[in-house]
Amino acid sequence: MEKIKLPAADLEQVDKFVTSVQELFPKHNVNINNVNDFALMYEERRHCARCKGLDYCKNNEKGYCLTVNEFDEFSIEECKYQRVERQKRNSLIKTLYLPDGILDAKLESFDTNSESRKKIFAHITEYGLKKNGESFDKGLLLYGSFSRGKTYALAVIANELSKRNVPSLLIYFPDLVLDLKGAIGTNRFEELINMLKDIEVLMLDDLGSENMTPWLRDEILGPIINYRMMAKKPIYVSSNLAPSDLEDHLAIDGTPQSKLKAGRIISRLRSLLKILDMDDSKIYNR
Repeated sequence: MEKIKLPAADLEQVDKFVTSVQELFPKHNVNINNVNDFALMYEERRHCARCKGLDYCKNNEKGYCLTVNEFDEFSIEECKYQRVERQKRNSLIKTLYLPDGILDAKLESFDTNSESRKKIFAHITEYGLKKNGESFDKGLLLYGSFSRGKTYALAVIANELSKRNVPSLLIYFPDLVLDLKGAIGTNRFEELINMLKDIEVLMLDDLGSENMTPWLRDEILGPIINYRMMAKKPIYVSSNLAPSDLEDHLAIDGTPQSKLKAGRIISRLRSLLKILDMDDSKIYNR
């Protein structure tokens, strides 16, 4: 392909522009390929120097500023106001038995490569609108095989809720069960139960992977779900088990009484959440 040749007058203007920007960054190699980035960074730094808060941000990406390293490689970094806002949002998200990195899950990096993921994305963006006459926002039951991104989806939802000042608690359920058993008879046991009941949005990750017992079902899980149903507090659940299999899991010994109790819990969950099968999603290594 034939290269486009700029008129001499235009070349002269470009050279002057590169030279003027180079004077602003004497320690860097400003050239025709990166001059616009350097010019943008200079402009954004000027914005930041006079900024009074996120509501006044004039940069390309609100709360972030273009920066460059010693190798002339560009990236963006959050400003002090954005850092405070992020810390404030993170304080609204409580996690138990999950890695801290889960707080980095963002809607911008959430794939919508399947119908279930598109529905999750729509749920996140519509949360709080209370459509169809619903008196409160239902949560989600995300179920499917391993590595479909169920935990990540819950973390994305928690982060998006924090932007709306909605506190949430994301818990790895099997480890919660172990903690509760070890805390029986102590103040921590009551603290955990109260936290599960009172948090605005409760998220139980990997329900069905624990060793279910009558005590756990009848004294812990059932009362908590019932309390949240009566209080109209949303709950989110992820599981490797489909609802029917989860009901069998809760039935434990399969006796009529156990089946009745398991069916009651599943019925209450259905009143609190919408069910999505995530097996149409690709496998993720995270």
